[in-house]
Amino acid sequence: MPTRFLWRLVGGGSVAVGLLLADILWAPTNWQVVQLEPYQKRRLMVYFGQGFAPANATEAERARAWREYRDASHNVEQALISVGSGGLTGKGWRQGTQNALGYLPRAVAHNDFIFSVIAEESGFVGSATVLALYSVILFTGLKIASQARDRLGLLLAVGIVSLFFCQVFINIGMNIRLMPVTGIPLPLLSYGGTSVVCALLAIGLLQNVQLHRQT
Repeated sequence: MPTRFLWRLVGGGSVAVGLLLADILWAPTNWQVVQLEPYQKRRLMVYFGQGFAPANATEAERARAWREYRDASHNVEQALISVGSGGLTGKGWRQGTQNALGYLPRAVAHNDFIFSVIAEESGFVGSATVLALYSVILFTGLKIASQARDRLGLLLAVGIVSLFFCQVFINIGMNIRLMPVTGIPLPLLSYGGTSVVCALLAIGLLQNVQLHRQT
């Protein structure tokens, strides 16, 4: 693909995302083109540090909005504390206080925020190990794509690698507040049968491309 097309795609996508965020975060409710659910808008507002109170709010409304903001950002703040408190080697298996004492809500600790639990219990060493293992999967997938017999195998392998990369980047990013909170699981680690089965099916497709590679 010519480079100029890629630059046009990136530029157009950046403008579209900017307009979307401006519409969601700053446009009056009755003027908004994109209508999100309240919880979706709260997640974006928390990510960008936007308060929930209008500009002309009273002191009581500001206090209520501040409490709502603290409630909405609770999971992210506790995940950051979990990641930061793990240190180099962590607190030990099932010894993480944020998870064990329920500061990181148990409803999300085993799926969306599993990386923060790993970081607290096994520290930087465990976190780096998780990233290294995902890197092995991603680079192996790229190697398989480069050896694919035909364009179908190439696109299939690149698509699976892109899928894994996006899930890993978004999930770990929302644990350290680089990305807004979403319901995207961490492949092969987050709790959930469907997520694991789909990840294993994707890896099986990669293996199939490898079996039928160029000889």
